[in-house]
Amino acid sequence: MTENKNTEKVEVPKVKVLDRRHWVDENKETDDADTPNKPIEERLPNFVENLKNVAEEKDKRLREYISAYKDKNAENDEFRIRLQKENETRLDQFKALLFARLLPILDNLKRASQSSSQTKDLDSLQQGIDLVVNQFSNELKENGVETVSSVGEKFDPKSHEVFLTVETEDETQDEMVIEELETGYRFKEKLIKAAKVKIAKFKK
Repeated sequence: MTENKNTEKVEVPKVKVLDRRHWVDENKETDDADTPNKPIEERLPNFVENLKNVAEEKDKRLREYISAYKDKNAENDEFRIRLQKENETRLDQFKALLFARLLPILDNLKRASQSSSQTKDLDSLQQGIDLVVNQFSNELKENGVETVSSVGEKFDPKSHEVFLTVETEDETQDEMVIEELETGYRFKEKLIKAAKVKIAKFKK
């Protein structure tokens, strides 16, 4: 009997071997890390990423606040300069109005002086001076300037300035103003000139 020499090709199944030795994977990772030209992706933990994002956001806001602060300061400087100019303009207007109201008084004073020098009339001079004094006093009163009460008042260091003292045997007259040497003035409750006065001093 003749043996069939025709042999059939038998397929060998492919077998995949898994090596479960732990050091094998470690060596593989080490080999992969040592392989050149292979980029390693650097990844931060989530909480570090969050902190980084928060810090960047705060830095951005800080820069915005600094910029806004500088802009605000520039606006304040401009407002301060504008306000100063407006105040100077108002002050100049007030001065102009004040001088305009004082000039007629000066004109009357000049007329009185010229009249007395030409006529040598003392009565005319006195009348002219009285006219100027009254005109000036009325102008002050209309603008809120009032005189300080003195004679018959108790000495008040806030309103009076002692210029002379005289002794008295009347105890009730002690430190009473008996004569006004120079008139004092207030402007809207603010003392602008103390009255110079003579007061009595009780002789003990």
